[in-house]
Amino acid sequence: MSTFVYNTLEINGQQLKIKEGIEKSLANVDAIIFDCDGVLIDINNSYNKAIHKTVEYIFSIMPVDIIGPITTDAQIEILRICGGFNNDWDTAYVLSEWTFLNMPKECVKRFSDVMSDLEAGTSLTDAVNILSSSFKGTRYKVSLQEHQEEFVEILGKVMKTKDYLDRYDIDTIMDMIAAEKGLVNELRQFRRFLGYPGNFGESLLVTVFDELFYGAEGVEAVYNTKPSFFNGSGLFQNEKPLIEEEVLIKLQKIVGHSNLTIASGRDKWSANRVLGKLFKYFNQKAAVFLADEVRLIGPEAHKVGKPDPYSLFKAVSYLQPKGNVLYVGDSAEDLLMVKNAKNAMDVFIFAGVYASSNVPKLKIEYFMKKGADVIMPTVNELPYLFTHAKEG
Repeated sequence: MSTFVYNTLEINGQQLKIKEGIEKSLANVDAIIFDCDGVLIDINNSYNKAIHKTVEYIFSIMPVDIIGPITTDAQIEILRICGGFNNDWDTAYVLSEWTFLNMPKECVKRFSDVMSDLEAGTSLTDAVNILSSSFKGTRYKVSLQEHQEEFVEILGKVMKTKDYLDRYDIDTIMDMIAAEKGLVNELRQFRRFLGYPGNFGESLLVTVFDELFYGAEGVEAVYNTKPSFFNGSGLFQNEKPLIEEEVLIKLQKIVGHSNLTIASGRDKWSANRVLGKLFKYFNQKAAVFLADEVRLIGPEAHKVGKPDPYSLFKAVSYLQPKGNVLYVGDSAEDLLMVKNAKNAMDVFIFAGVYASSNVPKLKIEYFMKKGADVIMPTVNELPYLFTHAKEG
């Protein structure tokens, strides 16, 4: 149960919760920073699908026929509540590991034997072709539903005693499972196969994920190269804006024309494509797109990804607000990032949105338990929030 007290407003049949005592700080907000995914942009048919399809492709190379879905939205959601999974590459990686460790042991060992013989430096396309041609004989059938539910159950229990889990923490859990099953070497070979963490064109997981998400057009625009595995349209084209233009106009009147911006884990190119004419409402100089920084700086840039407050501090350095700064996010790492930033600069307020989640009730419970300042259905309730705060 939450130890925080919330006042509830009914707006269009949905609840907006405001933590008691925060109204005065809200009334003093003069800058708003937005997350993109799940806040400004609906990603349920893009990033989530890219995760599912990436894992699906990886196991299509192996000698296994999986009955039903390989991964579920529930698995993705439980990882997002862990706090350390802002990067969907990490999510696809962890779900791939879990799936691998729950394959039939004969399949896992057969795959590992072939990987052991694969020479270092083999190109991604050659590696995929060699592995695929090696598994044309016996195939193994497996259903993963029970294991998918077990994954959610295990992480749910762990999160009752932990405030934060990231890929490295889950890797430790995977190492323990591999040791129990006698699959330590096999898991090592599988990680080598994924090549993660790694760059586009070097890591199979990163390359497959980004080719699925961006499509041929996006890969050429973002990476200045042609795709190796998928030549179709990118899944980002399934996305649509969640924020309404009327809301952006109202918010500009509240905080000023240049005091709206974005701090997101995704890239600027696709955000611009999806938001279209709405993109002009955000201060471009202050915007931070971490996916672009990773490509420019390299894997080391992951260290400043959420929940590290780097992106908030960078955005604020351009906005230079006189009052408080509201960050609107939808995930555990968003809330943790604001808390980390607040420890250094006591100007940040967090609003968590929940309606875009596949498990909104779970999201609300998490935000209440962790003391989010505001919990709201969508970003479009922001004008109501500020009107209430100023009247109060």
